[in-house]
Amino acid sequence: MKTIITSAALSLGLIAILPICAALAQDDALPAGFETQPVLKTTDTRDGDAIVWPDGTPEIVSVIGTIEPGGRTPLHQHPVPVYVYVLEGEVELRTEGGDPHTYATGEAYVEALNRDHQLFNVTDSDARVLVVFAAAQGQPTTVASE
Repeated sequence: MKTIITSAALSLGLIAILPICAALAQDDALPAGFETQPVLKTTDTRDGDAIVWPDGTPEIVSVIGTIEPGGRTPLHQHPVPVYVYVLEGEVELRTEGGDPHTYATGEAYVEALNRDHQLFNVTDSDARVLVVFAAAQGQPTTVASE
C-alpha cells in the first residue's frame, strides 16, 4: 500500500511540476505583443573559422555604413569578431581565398578574422549595413590592408 501511495504522490508531483519546468525551459520570456525573428546564431565566421574572442575589457562598437551604387569599402581585415546585418539593399562580400557572396536586406553574417576582404555595392541604389564589433577596449576593430 505504501508503494502505491508513494507512486501516486510522485506522479501527482511530476504533473504539478511539469508546467513550471516548461516555463523555465523557454528560451524567450517575451511579453504578449512582442515577438522576435532569429537572424543569425553561429559559432563560426562565414568562412568556417571558429569565432575567437579578444582578451581584455570587452567593448562593443557598432556603426551603420552606407555604400553608394558602385561603391566599396577599402580592402581591410578585422582582428576581432564582426557581425554584419544588411539593413537595406544588396552587397557582395569578396574575401581573400574565397568565393564572392551576395547578401540582401535582412541577411547577416560574421566576418572572417584576420583575412583581407571588401564589401561592394553592385546595385543601382544605396546599400546600408549595421556592423557590430566585439572588441577589447583600446583594440583596433579594423586594419587597413596594403
